[in-house]
Amino acid sequence: MNVRRVLAIARKESLHVARDPRSLIMAIFIPMLMLFLFGYALTLDVDNVPLLVWDQNGTHASRDLVSRFAGSRYFSLQGYAQSYEELAHALDARDALVGLVIPHDFARWVETGRTTEVQLLVDASDANTATLAIGYAEAVTQNYSRDMALEIANRQGGSPLRTPLESFIATSSRAI
Repeated sequence: MNVRRVLAIARKESLHVARDPRSLIMAIFIPMLMLFLFGYALTLDVDNVPLLVWDQNGTHASRDLVSRFAGSRYFSLQGYAQSYEELAHALDARDALVGLVIPHDFARWVETGRTTEVQLLVDASDANTATLAIGYAEAVTQNYSRDMALEIANRQGGSPLRTPLESFIATSSRAI
């Protein structure tokens, strides 16, 4: 790299900045504005996804699952459907972006510790929102599944079980 060339370019740029100081201000201000917008104004979180539920079971276990969805900041319970047609119509009309179908035998399967399935119908016309909503729904159902497994294990006797994270927090809080 030639030092004379670097000094010549630096001198030329200094003359341009001296002749038009607004360009220097804009060169500093615009990136700062974009940093502010991307940092605070733009977010990829999806909150209050409209949810419609078809609860075919109607028991305490299914209502508990629905309340976990409704209690999450990510979902907004819009109401209950009585059929697939009603659920599909709400998704098509964009009254809801997510539909949750809980089967007839949900409580019986959950209480016996067997695996059961719930169906999640998602309007994927906005792929990013749909992907995030599916991830949030998976988190809610996994937490529900974990809590039910702990409850069943505690009912079967022995010492009360806790999740590993709760055990770690309890252990470290005693040491402090």
